[in-house]
Amino acid sequence: MPLYEYHCNACECDSEVLVKNFDEKPNCPQCGSKKLTKLLSVIGAPVIGEGHTASRSEGDTCGKPQCARGCMFGN
Repeated sequence: MPLYEYHCNACECDSEVLVKNFDEKPNCPQCGSKKLTKLLSVIGAPVIGEGHTASRSEGDTCGKPQCARGCMFGN
């Protein structure tokens, strides 16, 4: 069952809704309205490009203090 993000046009709230059936029109969890607009969800994915690698060893670090050990982006 996928989790989708919706904006309610009635109460102006944004919320995540668990949709059991693709054809199902969910209600707003705040006000109960069916006037929902499905939002484009943002996903986290590694950026692969020039100067970046898909994986790095656990002990590697890019040297920047804000970077966690094993930085996969090589920044």
